[in-house]
Amino acid sequence: MNDKNHAPRASHTYTRECIDTDRLRELISKSGLSQRAAARELGVDERTMRYWCSGDQAPPAMALRGLDPFVRHRENLARMLRGNEKQIEAIESGRITGMGYGSSPSDPNSAAMQVAHLRRKNEELRLLLRQDSAWQRRQAAFEVLGQQSTPNGTGQINAEAVAELDASWEELKAVETEVAKLTEEIRAGLR
Repeated sequence: MNDKNHAPRASHTYTRECIDTDRLRELISKSGLSQRAAARELGVDERTMRYWCSGDQAPPAMALRGLDPFVRHRENLARMLRGNEKQIEAIESGRITGMGYGSSPSDPNSAAMQVAHLRRKNEELRLLLRQDSAWQRRQAAFEVLGQQSTPNGTGQINAEAVAELDASWEELKAVETEVAKLTEEIRAGLR
């Protein structure tokens, strides 16, 4: 009784392509998208998405990045920063005038008010990017410690890994303090 249906299964080895396929399916599921919607989101053919999700083809890194909410969040913050910087430069160079603040749209104070507003927004965006970077550093430090303490790792945690964990914690605490201060300023109407 050793036919195809009852043959013992070969053990499955996880290749990089298999892990990427699993990650893609997980990202699609977590985002609440269908494969079709994910394909539209990434600008690829639906058939290509089916191949990636079935494991027939390995999904490229761009597909994983494009559906990863953390990556998209950082990229959106960076895009907003660049857009604000371009707008500030356009206002200061005189290409954009009449912001609509003050007593009339052409009030000279309008441009200064808009530039000040955009600079405050950029401070907030940079702080969010720093917070995200500090959190990522902390996660990476934890991952290194976890790898060292696993049976496949060295079993011993080295001093450099502990020092990085401590440094990442200090950086994260400092950024969190700045975030708390900014939050209070916003709540108090100072921003």
